[in-house]
Amino acid sequence: MRLEIEMLLAGMVAAAVFAEEPPVEKNALPRNATGRQLELHGHEHAVAGEVPLDAPLEKSDLLNLPEGLEYGVLFEWEVGHSDGSTEETMATVELGAGWQATDWLHGDVVFLYEEGDTDPMELDQLYVTLGNTKQFPFYLQAGKFYAPFGHFDSFFISDPIVLELAEGLEEGAALGFEMGGFDAVLTVFDGDVNGGSSRNGILGVSFGAENEDSSVAVGASVIKNILDADGLTGVLEEAEYDSGDEVAGFNAWLTASKGPVTLMAEVVQALDRLEVDGEDTGLKPGSLNLELGYALSDTLDVGAKYEHSRDVEDWFAGQRFGLVGRCTVFENDLVSAGVALEVLHEKFDGGDDADRITLQFAVEF
Repeated sequence: MRLEIEMLLAGMVAAAVFAEEPPVEKNALPRNATGRQLELHGHEHAVAGEVPLDAPLEKSDLLNLPEGLEYGVLFEWEVGHSDGSTEETMATVELGAGWQATDWLHGDVVFLYEEGDTDPMELDQLYVTLGNTKQFPFYLQAGKFYAPFGHFDSFFISDPIVLELAEGLEEGAALGFEMGGFDAVLTVFDGDVNGGSSRNGILGVSFGAENEDSSVAVGASVIKNILDADGLTGVLEEAEYDSGDEVAGFNAWLTASKGPVTLMAEVVQALDRLEVDGEDTGLKPGSLNLELGYALSDTLDVGAKYEHSRDVEDWFAGQRFGLVGRCTVFENDLVSAGVALEVLHEKFDGGDDADRITLQFAVEF
């Protein structure tokens, strides 16, 4: 049994370059108080064209920035306790900026430092988007961005395993269509496996609708080679494996809310067995994430989760059970602060169970 306590101090997240940040509804908290859904054009919003190009830039107005310019900064500190040891780290530094050049053209750039992963700070995202979906349903995005395979909604501080199996930061281009709540995106990029010599692609569709007290959004996508997901690529590289043939993947997700209750569900699945060094491993990695959240008030939320994964060896947990609570302690037009407490119990197929407790303090600017 392993007990790990982490404390995160996070702040100042990248704001959307061309849009006012959408309000965080009490029944729709992001994965963490400074999570990907609030980053500078988080990959869901930017690629799916969900943020209107002509929305007002309130933060720019407040700080007298040049017209069309937005910015964001993120800091995270962690204090972790595991197996009798305590460690404090400067976990994350993120800097983002964007410019709305015209109603039809905007650009974004994000620099990221994560202790143990990027040292020193490196370019995380850099892309331009051509389009104005309020006037014309098609748009084009090109550069370095998070490929739109997966949605990754979560109340929790820790990333769900579906993200580990599906998320990929890629260089490529995306052609999208958005109208009346319906989105379709075709993305092409060079894969990371096999020396980056293979061309990969993603086709995704989604639909969303809402009224005064309820909303629903569903989506699905297929990818030509799921091994390009950053988590799987890292596992193969660490084991010094040649990934072999391409393995297609499938993702589907649902986020629905009614009043204070929110349900989140997502599944990701490889559609064929993995081959490494020319040998069939018999593994078809997949994972299911189920979460239920409840808003006790405008500032206090609780959530529970169950995750089940198969054929992930000891790379990720086979099962996860978790509880989380969140509280907003301060908020104004420029800054908000909150705390979150997460408890997770993990079961590994080939190893010991693990218990993790994470305490997070977040400040967003």
